[in-house]
Amino acid sequence: MRGIEFFRNVSIGQYRAGSSYVHRLTPATKYLWLLALMVSGIASASYAGALLPLALALALGAAAGIGPGFLLRGVKPIVPFIVFTGLLQVLFSWPGDGSRVLLALGPISLSAREARLVLMTVARTLSLMTAIGLFTSVTSEGETVHGIEDLLAPLERLGLHPARLALAVGIALRFVPMIAGELESIAKAQASRGADFGSGRGGPIAKARAYLPLFVPVTVRALERAELLAEAMESRGYAEKGRTRLASYPEQGGEALARLAAVAACLASFAMDHFFSR
Repeated sequence: MRGIEFFRNVSIGQYRAGSSYVHRLTPATKYLWLLALMVSGIASASYAGALLPLALALALGAAAGIGPGFLLRGVKPIVPFIVFTGLLQVLFSWPGDGSRVLLALGPISLSAREARLVLMTVARTLSLMTAIGLFTSVTSEGETVHGIEDLLAPLERLGLHPARLALAVGIALRFVPMIAGELESIAKAQASRGADFGSGRGGPIAKARAYLPLFVPVTVRALERAELLAEAMESRGYAEKGRTRLASYPEQGGEALARLAAVAACLASFAMDHFFSR
């Protein structure tokens, strides 16, 4: 059964309570750090610039008492998608690619440019998933929702509804571990009835084909949970307008420096791009 334990491989959406300095930062500061790490990781054009957010996320996680194993394990469920993306880069050559061919197997060849694109995809994915996992690990559900409301409150005059967006984001993040738990329970139930999951026999294609029938029941369970949530909110008289908030998030010492550090980290990533791309 160990091969079909999905929940332990999901770090996004799992809050790890703590009293560290990173935990005590206001939601707005945490969102600023998340934005800085995501932008620098995605937009960087060099390996150093793309991996810098990963190193910073791991360092912040260590300061918050969250080990690198917990943050990096969130990448494991999307490894098949990374492999699939890499295969597309190799199978479909880029027009005008004049870089050196590193490997050739019949009509399929791997050029230096394609290898660089694959490695950049891996680096960016690692940085992105680790940054999101760190954010959800040190930010509770309430802070996730209230942070969006605080950041987007000035845009309410333009017709934007921060409360709706905040609620949607909070529910989406909360559903990630819930869906992983549902997938794990259904897979174990099917395995106890003789289904072949997690054995690794037949190769990755056969294993992926065995998991395809699980998507329908998992989708149905997710929709049922969403319907129950909507009914619970309606029965409790949830309304967007006229809502009050008891929670407050006072700034602690060094909060301004933490925000400046987030901006500096993003700029440092682009500076490394400029330095290593020359």
